[in-house]
Amino acid sequence: MFEEFMYQQAVRQTKQDMLKVGTRLAEKGLLVGKGGNYSVRIGEDRILLTASGFCKSEISEEQISLVDMEGNLLEGLKPAADIRMHLEVYRSMPEIRAIVHSHPPIMTGFAMSNYTFEDFCMPEAMLDIGGIEVTDFAVPTTIEVPQVVHKCIKKNPDVRALILKGHGVLCLSSVDVMDACYKLECLEAVGQAILVTDALGGAYQMTPREIEGVRAILAKK
Repeated sequence: MFEEFMYQQAVRQTKQDMLKVGTRLAEKGLLVGKGGNYSVRIGEDRILLTASGFCKSEISEEQISLVDMEGNLLEGLKPAADIRMHLEVYRSMPEIRAIVHSHPPIMTGFAMSNYTFEDFCMPEAMLDIGGIEVTDFAVPTTIEVPQVVHKCIKKNPDVRALILKGHGVLCLSSVDVMDACYKLECLEAVGQAILVTDALGGAYQMTPREIEGVRAILAKK
């Protein structure tokens, strides 16, 4: 009985945090209309995921569904159509506890471009976000999406921000949904910084020693 009570308390608190994410991102212009979705892993085989077809800044707890790791609906309404990519991340990365997907204007522009992030090196972003990878193109909501997501995870197990080619972004957190939200905010700021840097003639190139210094700090986190 006590364990069930604590589980229900955790579910209620998590749902409240998820509602805050929708409000926060919408206020910052990073979550538009009915787009985007986010999820939280509850225990080993349960996931809370925003329902499909609702403006995420206006939802209530009733619009947050409970599914299992196979995508079966356990409680609530029809879950987000992007459920496959959420499940792929949780299956491939057991350490991940929360995911936020959205279409923030600047980073969606990057997703629609040929920018690769291969030479990107910004200490604050590396510390606040972690690894950034760009997926191949996949038709949204199809089986292709988890496939390209898995490919990036396999390439870089430390990835915490995925730029979904031609689509949007996916931010992952091993902490909680608010942390995933902060990563998305930071990622959009990175996009702004890159645009300004290009307008000023290009980015400063860190030396190998400087890059190793940043990586050393990351290794201690």
